[in-house]
Amino acid sequence: YYFEQKVPQAEAALHEVTLCLKLDPTSHDAHLLAGLIHMGRKRNLKAVEHFQRALELKPDFHFARNNLGATYLILERWDDAIVQFKSLTEDMLYSRPGHAQNNLGWAWYKKGDRDKARGHFLAATQVAPRLCPPYNNLGLLLLEEENPQRALKYLDRGLKRCPNYTEAYYHRGRALVELRRTSEARKAFQECVRFGGESTLAERCEARLRTLPVEVAK
Repeated sequence: YYFEQKVPQAEAALHEVTLCLKLDPTSHDAHLLAGLIHMGRKRNLKAVEHFQRALELKPDFHFARNNLGATYLILERWDDAIVQFKSLTEDMLYSRPGHAQNNLGWAWYKKGDRDKARGHFLAATQVAPRLCPPYNNLGLLLLEEENPQRALKYLDRGLKRCPNYTEAYYHRGRALVELRRTSEARKAFQECVRFGGESTLAERCEARLRTLPVEVAK
């Protein structure tokens, strides 16, 4: 999912925003910044408080609503997340409708409604065809539905737009394993490791590489 978090030097920023809120507790921008800082430090309940307050002060504050929804996803409060993202998909003035559709789809996916999730992921590809996560999420859905061939179609579309998309390489490798295309799967997992750095996902791809059968030269 997607959230808008750009807070360099969080410690200094937290000090400044705390002073700002003491001087003006009605500053919606300060509440947004405070929420982002707390979110980045995994103080998610505090983040929710600030995002909610920002929206009370400015109901059409899209960044605050999106980040509130993203925080609800972290907290696994799927229904609350759905309310926030649905509001954004219905707001013609929101500048990132593809992100809202993808996030709403992810909330429905986590809630267990695959059909609604699929609908929103597809909607995201239509309103924002260059956005990568919806293609990855559609690939994930199709893999879980044991349709690796169709999953590859969406994963490849995502990778064409974002050639360093670590998670898409992981799912692409999984799909190719299911299709018994071992050589291509190996390359996909290798790319996952290359772009994943020291992430957990890169470690997972390394583990998958170790399980692939050894190819015998002909």
